Amino acid sequence: MPVDFRKRLMGANDTKVQPIEVPEWGGTWYVRVLSGKDREAFEEALAAEQRMKNFRIRFLILALCDESGTRILTDADIDVLGDRNSVVLNRVFEQAWTINAFTKEAVDALGEGSPAAPSGDSSSALPSA
Repeated sequence: MPVDFRKRLMGANDTKVQPIEVPEWGGTWYVRVLSGKDREAFEEALAAEQRMKNFRIRFLILALCDESGTRILTDADIDVLGDRNSVVLNRVFEQAWTINAFTKEAVDALGEGSPAAPSGDSSSALPSA
């Protein structure tokens, strides 16, 4: 690969951050498109575990960010986030899931028996509870 293509790739700002209003948590929060590394790690863990425990919480730990796209939680925050209202968590999860372009087909490709179930007529795949 020529050097200028590498420089162009390294300098590209392809981070996407979306604000989400969560009045129960005090206002505006942000979700981000996962990095390639974060998405690969999440998909590998999902495929390996088949029915990943705390699926939504683990995904949100990767997706919740500040306004510049920097993660605000770590894996150690699983209990803190998991103690929040499930309806609110699901609302934030759905936005984060959508911005990351997960589809039923993508989740199904992770392996037979993955915890995906279609959500209504939508093309997005949400895991079964």
